[in-house]
Amino acid sequence: METNDINLREMQEQMKVLREKLENEKVINQRIMRRTCSMTANRLKVKANAPILLGVAAILLSPSYLQLGASLYTVIITCVLMLVCIAATIICNRHIPSMDSDLVTAAEELTKFKKFHAEWIKFALPAVVVWVGIVVWDVLRGAEMSQTQSIAFLCGVAVGVILGGLLGLKLRRQQMDAADELLEQIEELKRG
Repeated sequence: METNDINLREMQEQMKVLREKLENEKVINQRIMRRTCSMTANRLKVKANAPILLGVAAILLSPSYLQLGASLYTVIITCVLMLVCIAATIICNRHIPSMDSDLVTAAEELTKFKKFHAEWIKFALPAVVVWVGIVVWDVLRGAEMSQTQSIAFLCGVAVGVILGGLLGLKLRRQQMDAADELLEQIEELKRG
């Protein structure tokens, strides 16, 4: 009987030690997951801020359109469109969560980020089409360009729109992938 009591106490002590080890592992795993979430959020922030830099570059380069023969109103429309894009990107990026907040809030903010992105594309694509139409109309009405210059300018616009569109779609896909990955990590943390 005493042997059974001793064995039972020993087993209880071992169970207690095992529970403590499991709790420590759980805390360590949560720290690692939070660090991983934080790194994913930082990667998302870098990718999400890239369009701001590209928009600023477009604004800084837009006065050179005047030298190529584009009209002042085309340059102004380009700058206004870029400013709207920069502002929308800044507003959207405010929803990228910092991982020091609670997980429910972080997941909600990330969902808002993804929703804003989905809605923004509904404005961005038609805006690009309108902008291209304005540029083409401006060049074809042909104020100060020869036919060769007009064709070269329009080819440059076409190449720029195609490359910019491909780059934009790739960047958008990377942002959405990073956001999805972060949401999965947050969900895993919530379960753990």
